[in-house]
Amino acid sequence: MYRLLIVDDEPIIVEGLSELILQSEYPLEVYQAFDGMEAIAIARKLRIDILLTDIEMPEMNGIELQKEVLRLWPRCKSIFLTGYNEFDYIQSSIRGGAIDYVLKTEGDDPILSSVEKAIRVIAEEVTYEGLIESARSSLKLALPALRKEYLNGLLEGEASSLAVRKERFAQFEVPLDPDLPVVMAVGRIDRWREDATGGDKVLFAYSINNIFDEFFAHEFELTYFRGDHERLIWLLQPKAESGYRQAIAANPEPYAGSSADSDPEAALHAYLLGMLESVQTACSHYLKLTCSFVVSSEPFEWDSLASKYERLSQLFGRGLGLGSQMLLSDDRAKSSGDEEARSKVKRIRLLDQYLMQKERAKFEQLFDGISEAVGEAATLETGLPLEVFYELAAIFIPHLNRFEALDGQAVSGKLFSIREHRSWKEASDFFRELADLLFDRMDGGNEQETNEVVEQIHRYVEKNIEGDLTLNRLAEHVYLTPFYLSRLYKQKTGHNISDYTARTRIDKAKRLLGESTLKIHEVGMRIGYDSASYFTRFFKKATLLTPQEYRDSLK
Repeated sequence: MYRLLIVDDEPIIVEGLSELILQSEYPLEVYQAFDGMEAIAIARKLRIDILLTDIEMPEMNGIELQKEVLRLWPRCKSIFLTGYNEFDYIQSSIRGGAIDYVLKTEGDDPILSSVEKAIRVIAEEVTYEGLIESARSSLKLALPALRKEYLNGLLEGEASSLAVRKERFAQFEVPLDPDLPVVMAVGRIDRWREDATGGDKVLFAYSINNIFDEFFAHEFELTYFRGDHERLIWLLQPKAESGYRQAIAANPEPYAGSSADSDPEAALHAYLLGMLESVQTACSHYLKLTCSFVVSSEPFEWDSLASKYERLSQLFGRGLGLGSQMLLSDDRAKSSGDEEARSKVKRIRLLDQYLMQKERAKFEQLFDGISEAVGEAATLETGLPLEVFYELAAIFIPHLNRFEALDGQAVSGKLFSIREHRSWKEASDFFRELADLLFDRMDGGNEQETNEVVEQIHRYVEKNIEGDLTLNRLAEHVYLTPFYLSRLYKQKTGHNISDYTARTRIDKAKRLLGESTLKIHEVGMRIGYDSASYFTRFFKKATLLTPQEYRDSLK
């Protein structure tokens, strides 16, 4: 749908052109202005696609208006109307980007042809191929950010089938094989240099990656990105020609207790630790940065990425990981059995997003997964149940306040204290009930507000039947954009707002014609038509009778 703004200082011309274009099949929203300043006021509020304007107008002429509209909307196409065939005007308007120039004496067909031409030019500018090519160019520039966002999503436990991984790896140019195991290394800068500023920190992180790349790129395909808490993350796979991949392919299941000499995975692990030690030393020597690294002890499948990252991250937060310049692998970590659960729980903040966006199905699926991951613990007051409970409480409180649903003692007591629940199932059921309450209120609130908007429009039309009932004016009355109001109204009623205003005007005109002695042009003015001929055409189109024929039929 495109927007057409008609501007002329003669109302009868504006109204006539509006009727002419609205009767066409063109995909247009039509707006009216009766001088240049009023047109600019509309253009400041709405995107204007086509400007159909008179050239000769007081205060601001059409050429001046065109310049102002183009400054706001550079893609706007201009069509000029004039009663004079003056070459200077034609030359000025074409230089300003006008696509046509029509004499008022030429009639309706040339005007419609010009509007059709403008629509065609706009459509040709925004072609499918053009949009795709533009998107490809933008995507190329955004690739690093998109790649980081996607890989961080995998770290947070987002589900990803092999087919989806293959598609995303190709799309975001991830230089790894989505069908082969991967090794992960995670770095931490223990202590920044005293002279490091905010911008320097980003450069130092990339410098560390350059050092890492220098040591590993000849044997491994790898990708680098930054995770939460300023973690530096590398995912690695031995290159096809590397000795490690060939050895693993030849001996995929080494016998238990085999040494590094006979176990390719043990040899790979030893190599990684050795190289990371070299990276660590280089960072200290060249960058004057103290860094720590943890690495997975063996390659793992992509489906285990989130739980593996959780396990490696835990190494930074306890025991030797609390020190400086440490170098560890996860074979030192005692498996607590809850890495997978914690990787699911890491996605808990998405629940807030799903509540805000009213995505009930996604909310329920994620909530059930998190609740299942927590399971039934011996006590609720420690460990994962305690963390998840208060994370959920923090998410729910703003939404409950938004809908004034945080008013019951029972609700607030169970929300603020985990001790009010006898088991995790009871706590989980409580939050699930709160979610149902919120989604129900969202649905009801949306329906209620839509009804109120429709009722406001109807009351305004009935009280201002002789005034400005354009879509733009009605949208201002209810503080919505014209396009959104038009769509909202049609979704609710099944009709266009223009149909309702036209029907209301016809109904009032019929009452006045039947119950009063007002003259025909006076009836027209009472329903918003200053031109008697325009009112007659409007009335006949709706009733198949002229106003006078209708009045006579009632006698």
